Amino acid sequence: MLSLSHQVIRKYESIPSLFQTIRCCSTESSPIIKKEAAEVFFDRCIKGCEKQVVKKKHISLSKRLKKIGLKPVWQELSKDVEYTRVEPPSKVPVATLAHGLDRVLFNPGVHYLKDPRTNHYNFTPFLENITQPKNFDFETIKPYITSSKDESLIELAKSLNKSYVGSTSSVSAILSQFYFLMCNFKQINASCFSNAFRREPKKFTRGIRMPVSIYLRWNDGVYGIDLDKAYDLEETVLSLMGKSLEKALTLEPNEYERYLKDASSKITEEERNKPESYAYGEFGGLLLRSQLDCHDSRLPRSTFDLKTRAAIPIRLDVQNYTDYAGYTLRRSHGLYESFEREYYDMTRSAFLKYNFQVRIGHMDGILVAYHNTQKIFGFQYISREEMDTRLFGSSKIGNQVFRNSLNMFEFVLNKATEKYPKQTLRISFDTRQNKNETESMTYIYVEAVPDSQNKEEDSTDEFFQMGEENRMYEPYKEITMYELLADSHINGKPAQGSFNFKLPYDWNLRICLREICENDDEGKRNRFRAMRKTQAGVRLAKASRPNPILLRLKKISETFLRGKNKE
Repeated sequence: MLSLSHQVIRKYESIPSLFQTIRCCSTESSPIIKKEAAEVFFDRCIKGCEKQVVKKKHISLSKRLKKIGLKPVWQELSKDVEYTRVEPPSKVPVATLAHGLDRVLFNPGVHYLKDPRTNHYNFTPFLENITQPKNFDFETIKPYITSSKDESLIELAKSLNKSYVGSTSSVSAILSQFYFLMCNFKQINASCFSNAFRREPKKFTRGIRMPVSIYLRWNDGVYGIDLDKAYDLEETVLSLMGKSLEKALTLEPNEYERYLKDASSKITEEERNKPESYAYGEFGGLLLRSQLDCHDSRLPRSTFDLKTRAAIPIRLDVQNYTDYAGYTLRRSHGLYESFEREYYDMTRSAFLKYNFQVRIGHMDGILVAYHNTQKIFGFQYISREEMDTRLFGSSKIGNQVFRNSLNMFEFVLNKATEKYPKQTLRISFDTRQNKNETESMTYIYVEAVPDSQNKEEDSTDEFFQMGEENRMYEPYKEITMYELLADSHINGKPAQGSFNFKLPYDWNLRICLREICENDDEGKRNRFRAMRKTQAGVRLAKASRPNPILLRLKKISETFLRGKNKE
């Protein structure tokens, strides 16, 4: 049986080691407590904690630290810095919608491609049947360039004296982690859904909440932010179809068919190497890039993103996507086979990422094409303001969330590069709630990547290079662990829990970043391994038993196909 003192020590493992805590609590003008005073100081900590262990009553972190004599060092986030547009080095024309799809942009709600009651086509039948990956020549599309390999992006950063460059794909997931921290996993606004969703979860999905890792690649004075794709073992059918469907939505039939394998020889070398159109923005030392999919000058912000959204059974079981060819979207509302279901899932699993991407690219919104990998069922335009309402409550709050997230991101990057200057790093972000769900914290792991492994392909091939499955969870030799805390005040009052904003309001946010487990190397390595296993569990997990929802969805698909065969 552990003594009470040992219980206290174990309970407060997340607090930095004694000497690090003393450094955090001291100022430049005050001397650091000497080693001789350590035992007295530690006894004081234990005595201050004993009552909390006995009562088992939750007290906020700030009050716990204050009670034992440790004052957290808070830093107020600035409200003066804004994310601003940067003119691109060269202007490349942005694609426009074809097939009369532009009318979707100015008429709210879902637009059926074919009316399910009358079978009348609202758009050209050419769009209905989706080209399968085996028939599309993906070699005709210019490959994606990561931030660290984008020479024009790096040169632009140097000319603007920026330290970090990133893209929507490498940054949006991290900004989501900071949003969870500052708003304590605030649930979505589900007031727009029908009664069928009254008892459905309102939390963000496990996939969007999972820890995120990036590589911060040092390149001649500039750090390139690349997403760590150690668990993305292959490109899925959904990502491939996303590329081909973008062409289908923006090209007339005769132009689109030139990209099919039996006709791709008609694509000239100049067309294959045509540069992509990008939007750029800056915030402090950050320079961010966003690829522009589509343009319509009548929209308030002109540009928008194209999103292809597969129906629920395909998203849950993408490896067996052909088993759900009969699952269709044939109604507006309801738990299954409805556009409402897809919008509900998108709100919980993708809106936050989409919202940050739209803001990074100075875009107006997203055009969504709903499909089941065989057929397209309809289209919907979702503005930035609509996503703001579902996620934050208003665009004013959304703007402040975006600014605060960028502020925290740059602050963490500066701290990491001060610790390990002028070298490539791997940084992982893991935001989680305490047991009572009353407050959140973000654990940040910063690793120095050895020169021998400082290659982009190493991150994608890590799973195979490790040999043993357990080794893929191992951190690099040099690793530092931080804890990031956020403290919000709304209208001058402390905000706790998953707080909601009520207009008018004044939101002030301060953060505290400190190193933890400084003298416990094995402890932070074990916590890193647990974090990587969580990442793998979401990306690579295989169901040990049949999923009842998937069984039901498969039955719906099979029933529909049997009915079609009888016709």
